Amino acid sequence: MTDKTTDTKDLTNIPILDGTNFSQWNIRMKIHLRAKDLLDVCEKSLPGDATIPATNRWTKASYDAINIITSRISERVFLEVINSETTEKANLLWSKINEQYASKRAMNRGRIWMDFQRCFYNGNLQSYIDSCRKLLMELETVSVKIPNELLSYSLLGKLARDSKLQQLVETLTLNEELIERPDLILTRLQDYVNLIKSKDSTPTDLPSALVSTVDDSFKIIHFCTNGKHNPKSTTHQKEQCWAENPQLRPNQRDSKRKKFRPTAYFSTATALITSSEEAKSNAHQVILDCGATHHMFNSESFFVSLKRLAPFTVM
Repeated sequence: MTDKTTDTKDLTNIPILDGTNFSQWNIRMKIHLRAKDLLDVCEKSLPGDATIPATNRWTKASYDAINIITSRISERVFLEVINSETTEKANLLWSKINEQYASKRAMNRGRIWMDFQRCFYNGNLQSYIDSCRKLLMELETVSVKIPNELLSYSLLGKLARDSKLQQLVETLTLNEELIERPDLILTRLQDYVNLIKSKDSTPTDLPSALVSTVDDSFKIIHFCTNGKHNPKSTTHQKEQCWAENPQLRPNQRDSKRKKFRPTAYFSTATALITSSEEAKSNAHQVILDCGATHHMFNSESFFVSLKRLAPFTVM
């Protein structure tokens, strides 16, 4: 147990107990009290052999727990559970609330089961799922003994009249593993709702996505003229402006040379030169095969240099 003070901001997630929402209130309140190290004083009595320091700590923790609990109950519930004893001991207050709203008596079990039977699907599947989750939690709290298969068939049967959900209902009904778990049935229905929401949001989001992905190919270019820099120009600063500083402009001839892309290049080629049978004669004739594409020339001027080694004939 601890003597930590209660932070009221932490209580906003706990609903106000009004007599109809005990299951949700009970779970959230337990979580909060456990985090504050106050749940033990609500569920257990002070040991008879407790020392004085232990008794003082228990009393302080009990008062803190009572303060938290009474801040999250309605006026009607307050009048039903508060008396001279429950204001002094947190365990008595906790027991009183549970006895009043979580009793396993036939009246409470019957009330919760009838609430489940009266829960109908009105076209809003998300609202139906939320209501069914709450009712299943309450059925578990008061230990209503209803077979899981019956609960699952009841959940799905209320959706069968909607033609849009008939195929989904039939698929879930034929799944034996899901039928054993009503909570999983609701999970599959929630998956369906999320899928529909994602599909519905796609057309709305599409225009903004298209706008963000359009290529901005049209741009306004501000030129500098009359020897002055255009302050709207975004391509250069005033110090680099050619209009005000013509000496910075590169030589046009050099610029053209840099941009010039030659369409022909010098290349070297090797030709296979073979001697004919006439090479044995005194007039050593050599035939140069000019059929190859890199030998397609008709003037000796194409050669950088020529050195005549022997008489030859160009054919």
